[in-house]
Amino acid sequence: MKTSEEKMLAVEAWRTSGLSQNEYCKTLGVKRTTFANWVSRNKRKKAVSNFIRVPATPVIIPKLIDVLYPNGVIIKASSDDLKTLSNLIRLY
Repeated sequence: MKTSEEKMLAVEAWRTSGLSQNEYCKTLGVKRTTFANWVSRNKRKKAVSNFIRVPATPVIIPKLIDVLYPNGVIIKASSDDLKTLSNLIRLY
């Protein structure tokens, strides 16, 4: 029984060997169906490992928001009170 790392190395070696899976399996002494499972798992692991973890940065919402009307009037409203803020935006 081969370890997971050995299986991955065997798949990578097969890819660079230029041999068919049948030919490579004969030299390795493994059934082709077993080796096909290794190849499938290797593809899935590669697909998952292509992701890059991006750390989340908190969004800072200001306590006061300026509502600027086309006539030049500016109203400062609390960002905590979304209902009042929504009404001020629709007011004009």
